[in-house]
Amino acid sequence: MPSNLKGLTWDHPRGLDSVVNSNQLLLNEIGISVDWDARSLLAFGDQPIVEFYNDYDLMIIDHPHVPDAVHAEAVVAFDELLSDEELELLSKTSVGQSHASYQYRGSQWALAIDTAAQVSAYRPDKADRAPIYWDEVQDFAEAGTVLWAQKPVDAFSTFATLMAQREAPLTSTGGFINKEVAAEVLGFMVELSAKVPDFCLTSNPIDIAEILARDERYTYGVCMYGYSNYSRAGFRECLLAYDDVPSFDGQASGSQLGGAGIAVSSKSKDPERAAQIALLLSSPDIQSTAYMQAGGQPGNLVAWKSAQANRFTHNFFINTLRTLERAWVRPRIFGWPEVQFASSQIIHRVLTEKRFSAQDIDAIESTYAFHIKESV
Repeated sequence: MPSNLKGLTWDHPRGLDSVVNSNQLLLNEIGISVDWDARSLLAFGDQPIVEFYNDYDLMIIDHPHVPDAVHAEAVVAFDELLSDEELELLSKTSVGQSHASYQYRGSQWALAIDTAAQVSAYRPDKADRAPIYWDEVQDFAEAGTVLWAQKPVDAFSTFATLMAQREAPLTSTGGFINKEVAAEVLGFMVELSAKVPDFCLTSNPIDIAEILARDERYTYGVCMYGYSNYSRAGFRECLLAYDDVPSFDGQASGSQLGGAGIAVSSKSKDPERAAQIALLLSSPDIQSTAYMQAGGQPGNLVAWKSAQANRFTHNFFINTLRTLERAWVRPRIFGWPEVQFASSQIIHRVLTEKRFSAQDIDAIESTYAFHIKESV
């Protein structure tokens, strides 16, 4: 039996320190730990699993990559590795649809070790709350106090969130987009983009959080994936508070669900033991303690509601839970990463140029037909 397994996560305290800090509990429980490597956040979102699964037992992955990994036979279904009772318990105790987002073709391909959605951040030393309505966001942006991540993948995420909030979620029409609603959403995004600093066009949510935590000119960050690290005392010069995503009706629904799942590679030298590690890392005992304390953002609802976790993070978890529970989940589609990447390039260009045409709407729609391979 190997003394250690090998895992790949993503390079941020939330992704790396959390699992490294959990190794001692794994050793105490089952006498084995994981040697973790890390890849960039960009690679986490874009890199196909087929490019690295040969080298690892465990992999932290993004749920839109699941169908492609299944078709490449790169991952092992947890249905073959865990009991029905264990999977049912995880389903009942995950945050929102986090657990379900890793299901494809009737099987469970990863466990929700981490969860996130697009939410808001603000400086509690400068404001009492984040904006609730999009009208407020536009007003605050006009005053120069709002930041918004618009790197291509983040621009796409905001587009998807707004489409869901306008009751026209992506792929709900039989094609990719409702073109009329897409035009309204792009118009809204162009208007907001013109009011925020130009550097937002090349920023991701971590970049925005870093600027917000140190630059006195800005008060709010909107439609940015939450990072509880910035709500922890001493992590950065200034503390950030997080709250629900803005919405048109104040109900905080439709935010695009993110997060990360832990999967077992089909090339693992010990898939059964790897699955036991994945199960333990997803359990409230570890998620609420060593995992959370080192910067992790649990996928487990027990950990999300824990008093200790909320004390550590100035109520990051409880303040954003409504958004997580009402989030929109990207469909499990073979070819989705390519659809997302191609459409994000068009949306980003629109925001850069501050204008769009009917041809741009058609081009976004065409990415779906061009890249889609299969949907379930």
